[in-house]
Amino acid sequence: MLEHLIVCRHGETQWNIERRAQGRADSPLTAAGIEQAQALGRALSARGIEHVVSSTLGRALHTAEIVASIAGCAVSVDERLVERSFGQLEGQNFDAMALDPQWTAVVRCTDPDATAPGSESLREVAARVIAALEDVLMLPYRSVAVITHGQSISALLGTLHGSSDFSTFRHGNCGYTPLHVREGSFQVDAWNLDPLAVAAAETPA
Repeated sequence: MLEHLIVCRHGETQWNIERRAQGRADSPLTAAGIEQAQALGRALSARGIEHVVSSTLGRALHTAEIVASIAGCAVSVDERLVERSFGQLEGQNFDAMALDPQWTAVVRCTDPDATAPGSESLREVAARVIAALEDVLMLPYRSVAVITHGQSISALLGTLHGSSDFSTFRHGNCGYTPLHVREGSFQVDAWNLDPLAVAAAETPA
């Protein structure tokens, strides 16, 4: 029976550096992103993960494969874990869009119902991500890691906390959040843990 579900963001990509909205588009992991994924793999291995479930997008799947190779487990994929669709905003610069009043709430995650033409709202994203996690509960493992995306995680955690402003729940690249499974529901104690910072804190001086 599943006891621990660890939700993680993928490693840094080129578009992350350029501050571009990736959405359903993709961009490869950078050298730093690969190092982040390796650190995440060590952190999750120490937590005893037995399986990895990944978004089908390349940046998440590459991260998942690195994590799984370190943890010594297999990877499966679920398309419901893909990043939020940004519609016509995909590929544009986040910082520039945040200054435009019509897109501010979309890109800053301050309104879970806000959309752009062709995009998803955060509530729509949360619905499919939660459905995917409910299926993960049925897997024959005690501890599973899920590799997904920044706004997908914000949508998930904002919904679990019953928040009206999801911006609090942003995750850095390879930031992770342990979800405790209690009677079929998810409980969150802390979020956006940094695997590099955790490793540094645990290293003897």
